[in-house]
Amino acid sequence: MTAAAITPRPVVAQAPAGAQQASIEELVVLGTRRQGRAAVDTAVPVDFFSPEDIESVNSSDMVDVISNLVPSFNVSRQPISDGASFIRPINLRGLDSHHALVLLNGKRRHRSALLQLGGFGAHGADIGSIPSIALQSVEVLRDGAAAQYGSDAIAGVLNFNLRTNSEGVELRGRFGEYDAGDGRERTIEGNIGLPLGESGFLSLSAQYAKAGATSRSVPYNLTLGNSGQFAGQLPVEAINNELTVDGRTFFGPDVFTYTYDEAGNILQVLPGSDGIPDDLDPRYRENFENINGSGPFSDVAQPWGQPKREQYMLFANAALPISEQVELYGTANYAVKDQVGGFFYRRAGVTQLLPLRLEDGSIYDPRQELYPAGFTPQFGGDVTDYSILGGARGDLANGLTYDFSVGYGNNEIDYFISNTMNPSMGPATPTSFRPGVLVNDELQVNLDFTYPVEVGLASPLSIAFGFGYRDEGYDIKEGEPTSFEIGPFARPDPFGFCEVNDCVPGDPALNAVPVGSNGFPGYSPEFASSRSRDSYSAYIDFEVDVTPDWLVNVAGRFEDYSDFGSVAIWKLASRYSVTDNLNVRGSVGTGFRAPTMGQISTTNVSTRIDPDGFPVAAGIFPADDPVSALFGAQELDSEDSFSYTLGLSTTPIDGLTLTLDYYYIELDDRIVLSSAFSIGPDEVAQLEALGVAGANTIAQVQFFTNDVDSKTQGVDFVASYAFDSDLGLTTLQAAVNRNQTRIKERGAFINDQTEFNQENSTPNWRGNVTARHTWNQFDLMARARYYGKYTRAENAALTNIQRFGSETFVDLEATWNINTNYSLTLGGQNIFDSFPDRTQFQCCGRAYDSASIVPWQGAFYYLQAKAQF
Repeated sequence: MTAAAITPRPVVAQAPAGAQQASIEELVVLGTRRQGRAAVDTAVPVDFFSPEDIESVNSSDMVDVISNLVPSFNVSRQPISDGASFIRPINLRGLDSHHALVLLNGKRRHRSALLQLGGFGAHGADIGSIPSIALQSVEVLRDGAAAQYGSDAIAGVLNFNLRTNSEGVELRGRFGEYDAGDGRERTIEGNIGLPLGESGFLSLSAQYAKAGATSRSVPYNLTLGNSGQFAGQLPVEAINNELTVDGRTFFGPDVFTYTYDEAGNILQVLPGSDGIPDDLDPRYRENFENINGSGPFSDVAQPWGQPKREQYMLFANAALPISEQVELYGTANYAVKDQVGGFFYRRAGVTQLLPLRLEDGSIYDPRQELYPAGFTPQFGGDVTDYSILGGARGDLANGLTYDFSVGYGNNEIDYFISNTMNPSMGPATPTSFRPGVLVNDELQVNLDFTYPVEVGLASPLSIAFGFGYRDEGYDIKEGEPTSFEIGPFARPDPFGFCEVNDCVPGDPALNAVPVGSNGFPGYSPEFASSRSRDSYSAYIDFEVDVTPDWLVNVAGRFEDYSDFGSVAIWKLASRYSVTDNLNVRGSVGTGFRAPTMGQISTTNVSTRIDPDGFPVAAGIFPADDPVSALFGAQELDSEDSFSYTLGLSTTPIDGLTLTLDYYYIELDDRIVLSSAFSIGPDEVAQLEALGVAGANTIAQVQFFTNDVDSKTQGVDFVASYAFDSDLGLTTLQAAVNRNQTRIKERGAFINDQTEFNQENSTPNWRGNVTARHTWNQFDLMARARYYGKYTRAENAALTNIQRFGSETFVDLEATWNINTNYSLTLGGQNIFDSFPDRTQFQCCGRAYDSASIVPWQGAFYYLQAKAQF
């Protein structure tokens, strides 16, 4: 888990003396295409993080590393959120993960196969598949840059630079655990550098990590009930009944009336109390007794926390000069992550557990035969990520440089679900399923040039231009047949029992139960699909120092997509050095984001909990699907953006740097996941008339739509002060982000709750203050992380609104450098075990606002050992 944060090294007019002098050597590739440009000289804010900065955040998940390094970068835990629990979508400068472009060694990184099926439907790259030990540096461009880098670069750009070492070995081992006694994490990682030829290198990195599940649940206080059958819902206390009748002991709750024959076989089950507890098995009662604290957390019916995770990651980075003018290079990675977590708990009496009358007239009761204590499906995903890229770069005559590369990336999620059932299959149901596979793959070809031209100004005019081709695909592969099979019990009285017998209301023969693996029904052949598109791009970029103090950058880009057409965008950026210690900088430009193939293609039906606490099937369909068209959906188009920034940086005294940047981003035709539309009998009839399979099993429909115009504005403040004393080197750092998003206009597909939460459910203020001190063989760190107030609405009528207070978390870390080869680090995150406010309107054992970016897992402690040779 994260433990130490380093605030970004800011762009300044002139590097300060002493400890900050090294910052002038931090050459960046983001924000400029001029070779050898230092971070201190760019016209836009670029944060640079060294290997020491990255290592200072002790986590096996790169998402957590970056969220501690960059205040405007946020991520939430995402429990019980389908695949988003495993590939957590990030947020940069208040915008979704698909608004942040991710690069690896300056080349576009492929997206994950996962679309976040809640919120606004984010679809970005899986940066969690990048191990920290493989990195030489990370750069974060906090500015719109679509004109320079293409689609997605609206909120900013993250560039992960891999190690380039040709020698040396580094090994790290880390162990940590939450104060609550769960979430135990073990990580082993290493890197080795090998020479290639006389001056080339091959850098190999590997990581293995295993983390246990966590749970921060409270007693599940809605144990029974089903709208339309049972009046009200019974609290935990209602299940503690026990009664012996005619030598047979029955256990608690009493919501059914059972009739048995002399042999103990069920003859009839009717809704309503008969004064006798329902169960012959005590497990359902014992399950809820454990919730109250007598059992371990694994017995909790509804866990809320992080999933169990095991991962293997391999990275390779290589370069081989074959002449003084030509260098071959390549990167490759392979990562496997196996993760599993709980879904919503199915209580006794819900539709999935209704008794059924079989073909021979006997009664099958899933409560008695399969899940006496109810059941909580266990949902998981095998995530496989791999990529390979190769290219050649070099110098031609008169200073012209070229870079030609071809790359392919693939991300796949193979879902599995267990401890569940396909209710419609009755007693023939399996209890584990493979519901399907999602695949996102991308091929890219790039040819880039730079050329300096003397124009009589303070520097040559740097001209960069290039061309690109991309092919993007998204596949939805069908699951195993039992995961989507429509069993006989999907309709009432499948065997005609009531046609020859007088069935009273409530007879099990009249029950109809849901179809598919409950919790995540499988993708049927009707919903499986394979879609692709290609695109071409061209760009040109000019950069020049007009005077020694004035830098100007102008960029333009044209892209053409096979599905929705073409777009042209531009950007202007400039930096002016008012004095040797003061810079003023700014940028203005347009941008765009193409709808991802996942947003165009995705179809998903999963279980959600309605406002009454019951599971219902919620369907997400492509915008061009008949189900979506029924509610007015249209084919997706691109988003358009307009943004500008204005900032300054200063070094008022030696060792002190200050930067302040304001940003403003307008997004028109923003692609969002629509609100859920309810499907009633009339809609079901229309869908069945259109030939939509399984229309009667869908309770809600959502789809992606260009339905929102929004504006986002904020301020980034970064400060760093370093000084030497007789007691060692001390660095004080602070970073603060103020961000606000407002919806300017929305169509008919977004409701008041969605708009309210988009504007208010993330803290406007976030910041951290870090003190680091080095003395002899010891490094010490203390940090405070601050999250501001926020507000969340829990219903569409906006009558249930909760205001959450601000929170501050404190971290400590100490490192003992035993010698030049070995070190030990002991640290704690959130050492005071602080928690945010509890929720007021959530059911099902949820104690905290699990969708919030504010941490709610409690204190985490860790120990790390490192060896270098």
